[in-house]
Amino acid sequence: MRSAELIAVGTELLLGEIVDTNSAYLARALADRGVDVYWSQRVGDNRGRITEAIDTARSRADLVLLCGGLGPTEDDLTREAIADAVGETPLVDAELERVLRERFGRLGRDMPNGNLKQAWLLPSAEALPNPAGTAPGWLVRTSFAGAPRLVAALPGPPRELTQMWNEQLVPRLAFPGAVFAAATLKTHGIGESHVGSALTGLTERANPSVATYAKRDGVHVRVAAKGASREAARAALEPVLREVERRLDGHVW
Repeated sequence: MRSAELIAVGTELLLGEIVDTNSAYLARALADRGVDVYWSQRVGDNRGRITEAIDTARSRADLVLLCGGLGPTEDDLTREAIADAVGETPLVDAELERVLRERFGRLGRDMPNGNLKQAWLLPSAEALPNPAGTAPGWLVRTSFAGAPRLVAALPGPPRELTQMWNEQLVPRLAFPGAVFAAATLKTHGIGESHVGSALTGLTERANPSVATYAKRDGVHVRVAAKGASREAARAALEPVLREVERRLDGHVW
């Protein structure tokens, strides 16, 4: 697994009512494990559009990672969209139903019928336990145009997502073995266009990569590299970092 695409589900994201911190967290976690994230999508609570987003992601990434839309209400449609995308029918899993009913029982409540969809499972899916909430995740092993693909669904609440990612999904994934290293240089007294001109040729590289960002405290230059080990990644990064410092001499602090 070398590449991943993120899909954050929820109309509230598109309305600006909440900030998508989940994608930022997952992007960092994937980069730290050497996985390239080239695309990230946000899509509202619409079954057809979520399905389209999944199909697009499956066409170009080894892992499609969805967050949100696993609740018990009619507008929680991530499960339905994954089922549509892979052409399978979800069925109630007896063990997942038992766990859900026990959870409600411990709270002294009857489980609403709507929560039964949280016990659904596809034939190609493995359930990811969620001790922090009622929504189990999914890990679906599928393919696209003959190439193996993974589609994973995580809950939207950040506390549930981070716990499920670290405890349930990470142990089930085969990462490429590459290690990511990065360093940021801050500049002063020089604009982004001048920084870009000074770094001509460097910003076109892939590994190590060089990128500029205009910030309130000046232009930042980020150098990032991947390698077979942290030492190898750092060894690839260092000469480019020194070259950036040389070209921006007098402007780095």
